[in-house]
Amino acid sequence: MKGSPVRVRASASRKSLQRRELRPSVPIEVVRGDAEGKRASERRVPAVADGPSELRKLRFVVDVFVYSRDAAGTARLRDDDELLEQHWSYMDAFAESMIARGPTFAADRATVTGSLHVLGLPSVDAAHTFVALEPNNRAGVYAEHSVWRFENLLGRTMWEFSAATDEPKFLIIARSHRGLGAGSFHPVSAENLPAGLRERLILYGVLATLADGDPIGVALAVQAPDRESVERLLVEGSTLGVSTDVELHDWEFGGRR
Repeated sequence: MKGSPVRVRASASRKSLQRRELRPSVPIEVVRGDAEGKRASERRVPAVADGPSELRKLRFVVDVFVYSRDAAGTARLRDDDELLEQHWSYMDAFAESMIARGPTFAADRATVTGSLHVLGLPSVDAAHTFVALEPNNRAGVYAEHSVWRFENLLGRTMWEFSAATDEPKFLIIARSHRGLGAGSFHPVSAENLPAGLRERLILYGVLATLADGDPIGVALAVQAPDRESVERLLVEGSTLGVSTDVELHDWEFGGRR
């Protein structure tokens, strides 16, 4: 269905998992979900000879929003220090263009449920390659990835957010029910958001389809005392100009500890 995120089904060989051999030619499927969850299309991600180092040499021309959802039964992989270092090392190559990153959690804020990466890349194809070569993906941590273009309405990175407190952080993905196409969706600008929400924004931007750039919703990360506070902020913000399906995730800043 047009407007659905590009979802990348993740798979991994158990032998390669045991050996930690991260070869850059593993195929992945790009799935546009329908009501029955059937595979609508698939593609083979092009191999990049030297992984992220080759992508890094190219000019960043598109910002992308990648949300990777953990597969069931992969908590042990999240506790693997060797794999964590491989993930961090991979992301080090994209530090220059990274806008936001970090894990999401269940309501207990202990069980990891996924990972967010928002960054600039040379092309849409590079977004598929970024996902395909990521060590957690190669090891089988993720069940799928939702990938969109991202228009950064704050014009800054998460590291430029000045946190006044140690309050929890949250990620919101809000997708529109409205028909797609030019002029069909008008997000609220950051300047026009209520002050209470605006001052808590860590990340805020428009989500759009990878293929043609049609806007389909917004994503934001905020700092707030609790989930109920976030829900109140969203109501005050008139759901950010979209009639939506809203995902609310507990989240925190990612990166080396």
